[in-house]
Amino acid sequence: MRILKNIGVFIVFIIAIIVVVPYFLADRASTTDEVVIKAKPQVIFRQVNMLENWTQWSPFEDDPTIVNTYSGPDRGVGNTRSWIGEKAGTGSMTITESDPYLYISNKLRFGPDGGGGIGSWNFAVTDEGTKVSWTIRILKLGYFERWFGVFINFTLKPMMDDGLTKLKELAESLPEPPKVKTIILDPKHTLVVFDSTKMDGMQAMFEKSYGELMSYVTRKEIPVTGKQFAVYHNWDPEAYIKVSAGVPVDKEYKSSGRVSYFELPGGEAVFAKHIGGYNSGPAHYAIDDYIKDFNIETRDFIWENYLYDPITDTDSTQWVTYIYYPIK
Repeated sequence: MRILKNIGVFIVFIIAIIVVVPYFLADRASTTDEVVIKAKPQVIFRQVNMLENWTQWSPFEDDPTIVNTYSGPDRGVGNTRSWIGEKAGTGSMTITESDPYLYISNKLRFGPDGGGGIGSWNFAVTDEGTKVSWTIRILKLGYFERWFGVFINFTLKPMMDDGLTKLKELAESLPEPPKVKTIILDPKHTLVVFDSTKMDGMQAMFEKSYGELMSYVTRKEIPVTGKQFAVYHNWDPEAYIKVSAGVPVDKEYKSSGRVSYFELPGGEAVFAKHIGGYNSGPAHYAIDDYIKDFNIETRDFIWENYLYDPITDTDSTQWVTYIYYPIK
């Protein structure tokens, strides 16, 4: 009987601990994990800042029945992922802060009436690579859920460590994007020849336009002050592309026939340098990502400045093209 009595006392004691102790525990909990990744911060940042990318590395993707729905912009503040699954239940994540390429914060919601939390990410460049810190804070834990806060480092942190390991493997396998930055330009006097063509006629159009333009400035003895460039007024590989082929000149000149005066605008522009042949696509894609990361509004045209002569510079791998997207 004494044994049974002792067992009963022990059970009551355990129940008392389970019931009473949460009263003294915090109703929130947090844990942080970090990793150093040998990749540029923008590469890693975009994996976190675009919630559709999370399915490639997040540790919370082990429910084969999960169905994701995305809303809002495709990245940054307002980008939202909602999910439902047999194991994952229902919930949502929304990016609330996005400071390229330094910081991201997102809001978490679990269940239709459940609690939530905040996830935050910090990206810092070090000599070894980019140091990534991931913190998850669970807010407003229910009375008995407060026990979760006591053991959060033993339950949640290993999952975060797994996610950061996968993120590291993914980011280090991706190619380094071209460098993109915002610069300040001075306005430039130019003369241009406007034309339009489909993709397969682009080379012939440039030969005709530049030939006509150089013949004009030579005949009029107009000083050319820099390399040839092309302004793209639209880009539609399936239709006609409107292009102004031009050269910078020393001052404003009157238009004549197909040769027109055009001022390349000064002010802020997003800039990238492409080295190689005619395929400058990777640099344009990098600029597009940069513009979306920083939520920049650009004007309705761009231009490329060609710092080479395709006739005399025969090694196309060394061709240099400057690309500008003027900012509104």
